[in-house]
Amino acid sequence: MTIITINLSLSIFLIFLLPLLNLESLLKNLSGRLLAICCIAVMIRALIPVEFPFSITILVTEVLPSIRDVMKYPVTIGGFSVKISALLLFLWMATAFILIAKKFFIYSRLTKTIRRLPECQDSAVLEVLHSLYEKYPSARNIKVVKTNLEISPLATGFKNPVILLPEYRFGKAEYRMILEHELLHCIRHDTLIKFAADILCSIYWWNPLFYLLRGKIFELIELGNDRQMTESFSADEKSTYMQCLADTAKKIHNDSFPFALSFNTGGESNLLLRLRLITEFKAAGRGKGILALSATLLLLWCLTCFTMEPYEMPESGDYIRFDKHNSYFVQDGDLYEVYYQGQFLHTVDSLEYYDPHIPIYQKGETKDD
Repeated sequence: MTIITINLSLSIFLIFLLPLLNLESLLKNLSGRLLAICCIAVMIRALIPVEFPFSITILVTEVLPSIRDVMKYPVTIGGFSVKISALLLFLWMATAFILIAKKFFIYSRLTKTIRRLPECQDSAVLEVLHSLYEKYPSARNIKVVKTNLEISPLATGFKNPVILLPEYRFGKAEYRMILEHELLHCIRHDTLIKFAADILCSIYWWNPLFYLLRGKIFELIELGNDRQMTESFSADEKSTYMQCLADTAKKIHNDSFPFALSFNTGGESNLLLRLRLITEFKAAGRGKGILALSATLLLLWCLTCFTMEPYEMPESGDYIRFDKHNSYFVQDGDLYEVYYQGQFLHTVDSLEYYDPHIPIYQKGETKDD
């Protein structure tokens, strides 16, 4: 039940967060990479169904108690009795495993294809690469290959990154923009952020908000790359870069590959946003960095501070004080039945707010045992 309540809390949080990440005033002033990492933190928090000591629990008396009761209801399958919660957990994990396995299968086929390709010997590409090595010395170990697939240029790989270029010929200025863009992705290890987003979204395949968040993470990665790449560009160089983005989107089919970052990604709306912001990015000063860090800390605090717990009010309207003399609990798995003066009241999944001296019995055990 904790998994459900924490993910419900995060889903409510995402309903407010996602519109904020569409504000261009925010995107042009803060680091896209940092915002992407914040979004990854949201997904990771969903994988930790734990209430921290400083968490504030909100007791919910509507809907959640009914969901909890349904989850513990047993169903019979092939002679075996299993709770609905266990059955749903199995279906969740099985589907997540299949989706993740599919992504690794596609990625494996891509990497096998890349390994068979020789390093690019195109003189125009090599000339641009050598000039970029002077600006990015750490990029010398990044392999560049060409393929006959009609795909957008992309960067892939973690330990040994590779840039994949289509056979389609670009001009020298276009090659420079494309290669610098992909080299930056490799140097910044942006593929690791995309890897985390792909895997976490596959785990939470049933939550549509996570798909929206994953798309936003991909967008933020590209915006962060655009910011770093163009911060030293002149107006003419920015114009050339924008034209290259637009032309490549028209000429090359944009396939999406797991754990790989394409030069053009996210469709027309993403492209238009990038084109608008390239000329409006603000220089990242110390004050903005402090603001971004504060926003990150606030986000992480919000993710761990509030959780919801189902709670059933006793039928009597009188105030009840539970203590070891008038109450006891009966533990049934992860749930606890609450008894007051020998009468069953309700079921809870946490005893956090009860007197720790109240006795606890196991299901099937009597008070006299």
